[in-house]
Amino acid sequence: MWTICFHEFKGLFKSIKSIIIIAIIFGVTYWTADLMTTLKDQLDVHAGKEGYASGIASIVFLLGFLFISSLSHDVINREVSTRTIRFLVTKTSRGNIIIGKYLGIWLFWFFCIFISFVLVAFISKKFLWWGILECMGFISVAIAYNLIFSIIFPKPAVTMFFGIVFALVFPALSFWIIFSSNGAISWLKFFTPYYYALLGNFYVFINFIYAIGVLMLGVVLFRRRDL
Repeated sequence: MWTICFHEFKGLFKSIKSIIIIAIIFGVTYWTADLMTTLKDQLDVHAGKEGYASGIASIVFLLGFLFISSLSHDVINREVSTRTIRFLVTKTSRGNIIIGKYLGIWLFWFFCIFISFVLVAFISKKFLWWGILECMGFISVAIAYNLIFSIIFPKPAVTMFFGIVFALVFPALSFWIIFSSNGAISWLKFFTPYYYALLGNFYVFINFIYAIGVLMLGVVLFRRRDL
């Protein structure tokens, strides 16, 4: 499992798309932190330390699904289509394969988010641990969903298309449900990670539980899939 995890983790850094996405995240992080400094110094606006992390949070919540899908949309069906999955199942269990892949992608994004908050800390003079928890809770759910899609759809091209569509539609649909006054659909907010991210405080830990539930569903689906 850990071999698969570190292989996936290192493999993500070799992609040009990964480098571009990392540059975007770091660029937005620096720009937002610099803007917050300007507002406080020139306009005498009192902003909390958490305001420095608004750029990271915004890009994670709005584009997190899209970024993850663009990098890891074929994390499982790629192995199936190239038949390397048949070699992996002779070395470890199907559950370990799914969990190893998940942890590798999770560690990659934790590294990106952590470094982004380190950059913010140089300007805000405070390391915002809670901001990392909020972002990683949301990212954890997004990665789990991405794995599910890669298990359900056998062709990488299909998951790429579906992942992009889902990443564009799901955020808008989630916010519509969350702020809807229609009781017939408002209960669906409990199934979107955006709801718990917006609640903040200790509700962000629900997203980690949510992610574990989706991941376990992925393990069950993969065990039942023909290779």
